[in-house]
Amino acid sequence: MKTLSLPRQIIFMASVALLLFIAAMWFSVFSIRSAMDAEAFRESRKLMEGRISAVQEQVALIASDYHNWTDVYQAAEEVDIEKLASNYGITAARGDVFEYAAMYDGPFDQPVAWVSGQGLAPQAIFFATSTMDALRVEVSDLRTEDRETYDFFLALDGNLVMFSSSYLLPEDTSLLGEINVNDLAIASIGKILSRDRLQQIEKELSVSSLGYSFESAPEGLPSLSLRGPSGETVAFLFWDPPKPGTNLFDKMLTILIGVTIAFAAITLLGTRLVHANARALMRKESEAADLARTDVLTGLPNRLALLEHLRTLADRHRGEYAILALDLNRFKQVNDVIGHDGGDRFLKAFAERVRALLDEQTFVARNGGDEFVAVFWHDNNILETVQTKIENLNDTLSEPIRVGGFLFDFSVSRGLAVSRNGDHSPEELLRRADRAMYHAKAHQCEDVVWYDREMQASDLGDNRIEKALRSALVKGDEFSVAYQPIVNASDNRKLVRVEALARWHSRALGSVSPGDFIRIAEATGLIIPLGWIMLDKVCEDLRQNPGLEVAINVSPMQVMIPGFAVEFCSRVLKNNIDCERIEVEITENVAFQDDEAVSRQLHILRSAGFSVALDDFGTGFSSLGYLWRMPFNSLKIDRSFVSGSLGSESFRMINTMVSLAHSMGMTVVAEGVEHEDEIAKLRQYECDFIQGYLIGKPAPLSNVLTQFNPGADLGHA
Repeated sequence: MKTLSLPRQIIFMASVALLLFIAAMWFSVFSIRSAMDAEAFRESRKLMEGRISAVQEQVALIASDYHNWTDVYQAAEEVDIEKLASNYGITAARGDVFEYAAMYDGPFDQPVAWVSGQGLAPQAIFFATSTMDALRVEVSDLRTEDRETYDFFLALDGNLVMFSSSYLLPEDTSLLGEINVNDLAIASIGKILSRDRLQQIEKELSVSSLGYSFESAPEGLPSLSLRGPSGETVAFLFWDPPKPGTNLFDKMLTILIGVTIAFAAITLLGTRLVHANARALMRKESEAADLARTDVLTGLPNRLALLEHLRTLADRHRGEYAILALDLNRFKQVNDVIGHDGGDRFLKAFAERVRALLDEQTFVARNGGDEFVAVFWHDNNILETVQTKIENLNDTLSEPIRVGGFLFDFSVSRGLAVSRNGDHSPEELLRRADRAMYHAKAHQCEDVVWYDREMQASDLGDNRIEKALRSALVKGDEFSVAYQPIVNASDNRKLVRVEALARWHSRALGSVSPGDFIRIAEATGLIIPLGWIMLDKVCEDLRQNPGLEVAINVSPMQVMIPGFAVEFCSRVLKNNIDCERIEVEITENVAFQDDEAVSRQLHILRSAGFSVALDDFGTGFSSLGYLWRMPFNSLKIDRSFVSGSLGSESFRMINTMVSLAHSMGMTVVAEGVEHEDEIAKLRQYECDFIQGYLIGKPAPLSNVLTQFNPGADLGHA
């Protein structure tokens, strides 16, 4: 047997070593490829489970919002299908939030349902009897005090629909103890798991071919079983997972064949590339999660992050915590002065001021628009913490903000709600803080307003008034009109017109103060039907008294309705009333809310022949340019400048207001006249008309007409 030469031995040994190295290298490559693909397979399933759970939670949050809504609960209790359709079913009919909605049991003799694209008329329920029976069992196990929902999937019309069901409950947690769950309706909303949503999940999780089957999952692909109302499998979700090992192998194959000697270096390079790609993917996922919870403008956490933080705080922190809601006053003025870009810079500067509160026991977020929220917590002394934070905030916000060469003095309305024993949910505590903040804004309070028992009692009282008001608006016969005379300042016996004022004597509550029911009507949108009822009643009085002229107050919400002016004209003309006999009064603060929208409505009214008056002049923000743009015939000077202010600075202001109005071709009405010497002063300043308790209190029209003998003295303004 010949022995190999040394060179041949070297070649042989090198060849064997090379073959062994190549075999080991290929074995390692195949092993790594398989391991990476398997790990990606398992990880994609975990991520998919979490993502589908998150999607279901989004639907559950929507259901919690709609199924814990006092208006919808009351409408269901009264089986008021029209109200249910306009408050609940309309969302399903439009399909922009969810596509299916249904209610049954409780007060309903027959189930009602709405489906996207099928209009507001209730449809036959899309649930099978077995589904409704299963939901009765599952929903009965939910804890109503926790506002729990039961979530499941269902195949409908060839679509996979995510449903969330619960009892229909009022928002007020104090009422839950008085409710018999056997009398409650079961409500369900459904959202289609659309192709767009599947594509979004594909992109987020770096998978492909994401789909579902109602029969079985394809072999060799990861899948999830989606459970129905009874726990049965109704569909299988499947996808093609990422294959980083295979991708890497494909990249390296040409290199392995062509450059065997450099295999080790290329393997190292490939490993580094994979590592870099993985880190980049993780970084992007982290950035996406942060972006979803960050306000783009200010860089503060957004509302989503705020709600997540409050839930985490409620679950993990057993101490005391408080929520401070902040709202910038008159922020629209900033936008009007320096534009929306300048307004954004102002918000950024304000956010930096608020950010100064941050520490280990404080969380700050932008709640949207010009509203911000600060959350404080402490183990056992939250009041001291809150007091310290408020003092710090006062110092921080005391200095004006400079933007675009302008120095803005600003004020902030602040509302505070405190939880000492975890007795309120985070959502309820946030609602209370908002409620206190809006109270501060409405009353122009400079100090922080605390949500207290008086405010809670007021909320309960408002709920009773709202319920009675909704009932009264059905027929409208509980409302009446009181009229207050407006007379010529030079001859206060000469009636010029009367101002129509709403009065309500409720069958359930008795006489209700206009200050209460008008405020609640405006807050709930009921001012719209109430306004039309009052207009019809005034038109009836005008028809019966041909020489009468009336001033009618128009609410903020009415003016903002598209087509309001056209509807107003139509109702007046339908009653054969001359438009010149009616003056429309709009408050200064209302008129300032939306220049263009308000101006369009008022010009339509003026073109039709109505007079238009700017009410409560002097209490808002009107500028000279603004007064020129609006088609006002008359200015009504607020009573705060007249009543009890004889010889004061207020009357010098009145003189200026009268001169300004006359120079612009407007007449002037002074409200709140209560003394003879006030009339003399107003005549001296050439005020045109006066109104107040000295002239006459609001009263039935017959009393006013008897007092002023309109046949002799009634005149045209």
